[in-house]
Amino acid sequence: MRRKPHTQIGVALLPVGIVIGLLLAAGLNWTRTSDSSVPVEVNPNVVLGSREPVPQELLQLQNTSDAFVYIAESLIPTVVSIQSRRLVSREEMERFHNRDDLRDFFRFRIPKEFRQEGAGSGIIVSKDGYILTNVHVVDKAQSVRVTLSDNREFDARIVGIDPLTEVAVIKIEAENLPVARLGDSDKSRVGEWVLAIGNPMELRSTVTAGIISAKDRRIDILRDSFSVENFIQTDAAINPGNSGGALVNLRGEVIGINTAIATETGYNAGFGFAIPINLARKIMSDLIRKGRVERGFLGVAMLDMDEKKARALGMPRPRGVFIDRIMPGSPADKAGLLVRDVILSIDGQEVNHSNQVQAIVARKNPGERVRLKLLRAGQTRELTVTLGRKENQTVTLASSQKPQGFKDLGLRLETLAAESSEKTRGVLVTEVEKWSPADEAGLQEGDVIIEINNQKVETVEAFRRALARFRTGDVVIVRAIRGGEALHFFVSVVSK
Repeated sequence: MRRKPHTQIGVALLPVGIVIGLLLAAGLNWTRTSDSSVPVEVNPNVVLGSREPVPQELLQLQNTSDAFVYIAESLIPTVVSIQSRRLVSREEMERFHNRDDLRDFFRFRIPKEFRQEGAGSGIIVSKDGYILTNVHVVDKAQSVRVTLSDNREFDARIVGIDPLTEVAVIKIEAENLPVARLGDSDKSRVGEWVLAIGNPMELRSTVTAGIISAKDRRIDILRDSFSVENFIQTDAAINPGNSGGALVNLRGEVIGINTAIATETGYNAGFGFAIPINLARKIMSDLIRKGRVERGFLGVAMLDMDEKKARALGMPRPRGVFIDRIMPGSPADKAGLLVRDVILSIDGQEVNHSNQVQAIVARKNPGERVRLKLLRAGQTRELTVTLGRKENQTVTLASSQKPQGFKDLGLRLETLAAESSEKTRGVLVTEVEKWSPADEAGLQEGDVIIEINNQKVETVEAFRRALARFRTGDVVIVRAIRGGEALHFFVSVVSK
């Protein structure tokens, strides 16, 4: 999960004790009569021991609680855990850490490269394995591993990423997967209940609740001048590992991709931010269908309005977005927009922040027409602009992603001489390559491998013949002797 000072990747606390107590009371639907020990059903709207009906407010709370349960049960299977790995050079690490600190940490010798592991979440959007997530969860990864809520694991390939919006798409080879229902983030309202579903702090399938705290937030975590930040803010608890997870409304629809938090500590402080699903949906569609993003281009530089600008322009109050510059030859220029115009709405949608304009335009394709309502010299007017093509900066990684391979599972082996052991016949591990499948499985120098999947191996050639029967992605069970004990190691097969 990407971090920025005071801004990275929020929980409204219910009065749990009171609510649970009331719900327990309301949930009892039988009592005893004075002359019988047989349970007798009574009106569920009547409190136990009373003839008074349960307050409607309490019944509404119970219905809300049931809605939370239903949504969690429906959506948890559609949210996955993602583990990514990449190699980081010494030079890259030294950009973020003091060289002396690194030398002390590694006991004077700094390795040439480091292995960096990341964890995040993703949302299944198709039955055949397309998954929405964040760029920083998978960017520059050598390998990506996806774990479903039912504990099945898959290797994933990166379909494409869009650094300008932080939206990424990955793919696993699977069928008949549960699919999240995508909603309409434009219809979401400040104050409405939402759930955040993801895998924070390696705690799988975690659900938290809160409200939408604000919309159209810009928090300056994307550094490109053409980046699109139009986040939904929530106080549902979001922590490291939630990135790429789902923000869900009470209709069970995904309305955002959890992406960032604002915090002083690196952990939840009640300020979480999600990419609106309407923006993410367009980016996802382009990445899947075209392998790149084609976004509309207006060609203006804008400033948010404030009281001072409004007074200077003779406006009764600040509203709209001020056009500061127009790029020569741009669609805005050709359509007749002028510097000092104020954009009041786009296609009937009121805009009051420059990032709102960017988000609306970014959801359009080149060649689409948008209707602008403007304020010019105190008069309102409308113009229609045909959007141009923004030269995209999308990086497609499907071809450049190259998982590291390892010969013989990353082992260097020797056949044990017949006279070296009367009891143990097998192959001696003389070296284990760092970060190899064998290293990850726990094999060590000095182990003696005696079996692969119940097949005895007494020579290096026999080991390789046994291994040749398996394909990339298979897991083999290696039985080895260590310290006189026979141990089992589960090793993934990766081709060189």
